[in-house]
Amino acid sequence: MILTSAIAQPIVDEMMKVIDYNVNMMNHEGVIVASGDPERIHQIHQGALEAIELRRERIIHQTDFRNMQGTNKGVNVPIEIEDNIVGVVGITGEPTKIYKYIHIIKITVETLLEQQLLMEQLRYKQTTLEEWVNHLADTKYNNISLLESKANYLQIDLLKSCSVIAIEIKDFNKAILDYEMRYKNEIKILKTLKLYFPQSLFSTYLGQGVFVVAQPLKNNPDVNLCMQTCQELNQTLENEGFVNYIGIGCKNKGIMGLRSSLVEARQSIDILKQFESGESVAHITEWGSIQLLAFIPANLRKSYLAQFFHQKPSLPPELKETLRFYLENDLNNKITSEMMHIHRNTLIYRLDKIKELWGLDPRKFGDAVKLQLVFWCEKLK
Repeated sequence: MILTSAIAQPIVDEMMKVIDYNVNMMNHEGVIVASGDPERIHQIHQGALEAIELRRERIIHQTDFRNMQGTNKGVNVPIEIEDNIVGVVGITGEPTKIYKYIHIIKITVETLLEQQLLMEQLRYKQTTLEEWVNHLADTKYNNISLLESKANYLQIDLLKSCSVIAIEIKDFNKAILDYEMRYKNEIKILKTLKLYFPQSLFSTYLGQGVFVVAQPLKNNPDVNLCMQTCQELNQTLENEGFVNYIGIGCKNKGIMGLRSSLVEARQSIDILKQFESGESVAHITEWGSIQLLAFIPANLRKSYLAQFFHQKPSLPPELKETLRFYLENDLNNKITSEMMHIHRNTLIYRLDKIKELWGLDPRKFGDAVKLQLVFWCEKLK
């Protein structure tokens, strides 16, 4: 740790609120980097250099300081962090009067610096995690060995099977223009994720309103519990004012497995938003064939629809709704008519009418597949 004015001056200011003597802090080279006397900053402090060399306190009496560069009478003691001397703290005054303060000051300063060092380490680790997850999410980033090395540093166990969960907060960046408030909300959401997934391999903010969690899973009951937990998380976030979508990827392990699960989680969110079903949480396996369609470029889906509707009339809303219910209920006449509260003969009449207008019979499996693809392509934007 290198002492700078930015680190040391706030500590000196706090110290001088409780004692009536000037306090100086010197770096590992004996340069004054913080002081109650601004004119002394950047001067070499001979007493600090000697305290560093001796690795113990250096008391400067009236008879000493006149012959020592940049010093006044007082007491100076080394500041030690993790058994390394990073600087010196000194109090200016009559040594016999101030000696009782110096070791209290030393302990206080070292404690504050250790806390600051810990915060810097945590901040660095969090920044490294964010960078790591962004590289994981980037399917074009292929330095797998570096990803594995950083995973080891971040204590991410790649041998554990887990499911990646993506949480997208709607208009997160647009709704909160104040950077400080946005940062506070990031921290708030990350704390909520820790609360719901205390055993996660990692949880972090990916950017663009997307948060990710890697949750270890062992078996199917774990998958069901994960889904339930995500439903509860969704409700909690909504209660806190965060409209959100949650996508869950398949259980996997290793760098490529995590990447695959993350891609699936984000894809599940994309499909959720496009289908506008009213649901906010979905596992990728819920989408079945729709997942394959989502991989097809939008321009190809648009071309398929244009070819299908060429020289075909539009279905009246009544027929289109009937077709949708019929397909959703696996071509079952009884269930469809009951759900729509219509007579079975009415359903048959409508299905015949669809066949007449579009040339496809929904009761035939091959034709039903084509019609289902049309419905899905219309929903996928």
